Amino acid sequence: MPQRYTSSILKHIANTRYEPRTLRQLAQDLGVSDADFGEFEVAAQGLLEDGCVILGSSDTIALPPPGKHMVGVFRAHEKGFGFLQPDELTQHGDLFIPPGSGGDAMNGDRVRARVIHEGKRAGSGKSPFVGRIIEVLERVDRQYVGTLIKRGKTHVVQVDGRMMKDPVVIRDPSVKNARVGDKVVIDITEYPKDAHDLAEGVITEVLGEGGEPEIETLSVMRAYSLADKFPPAVTEEARKVSQAFNGDVIPPDREDITGILTLTIDPPTAKDYDDAISIQTYEENGKTFFELGVHIADVAHFVTPGSALDEEAYARGNSTYLPRVVVPMLPEVLSNGVCSLQEGVNRYAKSCFIKYDDNGKVLHERFARTVICSDKRMTYLEAQALIEGDLAEARKHTKTEPNYPKPIVDATRLMNDLAKRIRARRLDQGMIVLGLPEVELVFDDSGRVIDAEPEDDAFTHTLIEMFMVEANEAAARLFNRLDVPMIRRIHPDPDAHGINDLRMFARVAGYNIPSKPSRKQLQTLLLSVKDKPAQRSVNMAVLRTLSKAEYSPMLIGHFALASEHYTHFTSPIRRYPDLVVHRGIDAYLKHVPTDPKSKKPKSQKIGRQLASENLVPTEDSLRELGKHCSTTERNSESAERELRNFLVLQLLGEHLGEDFPGTVTGVTGAGVYIQIDKYLIDGFVRSNDLPGAANDRWKHNPKTGALVAQRSGKTVSIGSTFTVRVAAVDLARRTMEMVIVDSGANKKRSPNLRQGQTSRDQPKHPDKAKTKKKHRKTPGKKKATPDKPKSQAGKKPKNKPRSRKKR
Repeated sequence: MPQRYTSSILKHIANTRYEPRTLRQLAQDLGVSDADFGEFEVAAQGLLEDGCVILGSSDTIALPPPGKHMVGVFRAHEKGFGFLQPDELTQHGDLFIPPGSGGDAMNGDRVRARVIHEGKRAGSGKSPFVGRIIEVLERVDRQYVGTLIKRGKTHVVQVDGRMMKDPVVIRDPSVKNARVGDKVVIDITEYPKDAHDLAEGVITEVLGEGGEPEIETLSVMRAYSLADKFPPAVTEEARKVSQAFNGDVIPPDREDITGILTLTIDPPTAKDYDDAISIQTYEENGKTFFELGVHIADVAHFVTPGSALDEEAYARGNSTYLPRVVVPMLPEVLSNGVCSLQEGVNRYAKSCFIKYDDNGKVLHERFARTVICSDKRMTYLEAQALIEGDLAEARKHTKTEPNYPKPIVDATRLMNDLAKRIRARRLDQGMIVLGLPEVELVFDDSGRVIDAEPEDDAFTHTLIEMFMVEANEAAARLFNRLDVPMIRRIHPDPDAHGINDLRMFARVAGYNIPSKPSRKQLQTLLLSVKDKPAQRSVNMAVLRTLSKAEYSPMLIGHFALASEHYTHFTSPIRRYPDLVVHRGIDAYLKHVPTDPKSKKPKSQKIGRQLASENLVPTEDSLRELGKHCSTTERNSESAERELRNFLVLQLLGEHLGEDFPGTVTGVTGAGVYIQIDKYLIDGFVRSNDLPGAANDRWKHNPKTGALVAQRSGKTVSIGSTFTVRVAAVDLARRTMEMVIVDSGANKKRSPNLRQGQTSRDQPKHPDKAKTKKKHRKTPGKKKATPDKPKSQAGKKPKNKPRSRKKR
């Protein structure tokens, strides 16, 4: 079955706004060309045969109706109701579970529910079906973390976050010597029998006093099952393979390129250097050609399939970059040791060599096992200063000896030249570049947030992003030529419903786009609002339209990067899918001559050999791998987001009643979410707290997504800007309530909260310590979504380095 269409069909018809369409109409909605309609028809027929969709009246395609029972995952809401997300898609979608109908199910449990037909109320617009959970099939495997408090004579734990509304009763907290106010880890022993009952649990670990950054960090790690230690067998194996490595000996199956000038460019806080770059030029017939070398740490040499290291790396899926703390995928003796491409030492690498013409077009590419020796470790701002010829500025940002011989300076400028040509080519292909703000948190010595600063805009970030994207594409193209399955990083096209929302929003904002916009037309929209008041709102609307990138073997390209074939190859130290790709390249290189000048066998012949010898994973195993690694990635993003929000809310809790500029990021019937521009954190403003609410009624317009005042006609929509006042902060629930400051109100503007300026009794004057965030080597992102590029202006760097890679 053509996989690239099955998921898009199911996603489209599962949307609550879908109205049954014929196959040809459905193809038009999804932008399927006449040339691809045959493949699309095969995909739809396969879904019909499998019972995933049904053929309705007038030959329309729809999801099957719900049966008497539904099985899926229960998602509880803090107000007592919830939704069942079904294992199998039906015409109904998620099933509403009213308050009191959840039984003893907890958030995340897999359950069976009875489907009840209540009848549709006239004009309600609500589904006629609700559910009552009758059986918990599988309890969610997780620990809960919260604060021990005392209510009367009973000890309870208030669980962090909003997944559990009610506290958990602890019968004997003295067993672990826990004290009131401590952060503790608990296991649930008895589940609530009904909505009026409380769960009971036991304390399994006492973490320490709540509110301290170190304890809160550990709490988030426990809540998201992020292990802070490796099993002894894994640590011992890592130690042994590390000790066995001798970089001074060049194996016969590796190219010795230690004589080629090679550089690393990373954040100033980086410890694991998983990529290095080299560049050479040559003239031919009066034309200039480039050869880019992207050299990636050869983790596959040290982590073999089935080993203790491999199993642990798979379980973790990726490294997690929390504020000030890294939870690595591999033990540091590898990630920060023999796998890291440190300056001045020989290291094993997988190298991708790509030749370009003077327009940045790819002419040739090849892979090789190599031994490299990095000549210079540079930071982003240091490299930017070298490109601009400012040696004094470069020395301010160096982390090594500030020596810059001419070959290094020339190489950085050549890299800058090539990166701009590549970027121009990719933009011409339709690469989507979003212009949304990002900030770096600033910490004091204790780990508390004291400030936030805009990330630097040095073009060297884009330089590295472009080179990593090119190497990732080259790896994906290799496996496409081999015609063997491989894990890919896919980013499907926006669905038709999302595009309709974008069109409506753009029209309200005064911009028109067609019903099926191309990448070029989306680019035109983004360019038309650049440096205008509507820039942020339109960029946010486009961002919401884009789907989330994920791992899968499906032959789906990467929409935002305008890439037909894309995978992750450049970060095997911190991403397990990259390690799998490296192993596939190893298998390929065993069938090609070591000498790059030798004639190679045809790719498809090699592919058949790899498949017959079981040297590459099966598509089914890759599908499971993709699901697992997409899940661990989302888990890591959620953990990072929760800890970041806590630390910022902790600061804002000391500044209640102060005012900040903010931008609307979400609109609901109950109110709006407004993001404080300085810290990029959201708070909620209720509808009855909106300006003029005392004399007017705000109503949500589902067509435009805006709140509209019924009398005055004023609107509040995504991108609207206000000055907001912090009214309340709930650290346990990770929420903040705000009010909009009316025009002419007595405004108490917040100080900039610079270094050491807090509301504590004793002022502090700590050194600024920047958060080490994700050294992401896929281009750009939205806040929790990798692989969505943001703008890079290429301006002169500021004095404040940013510590995030996006590749």
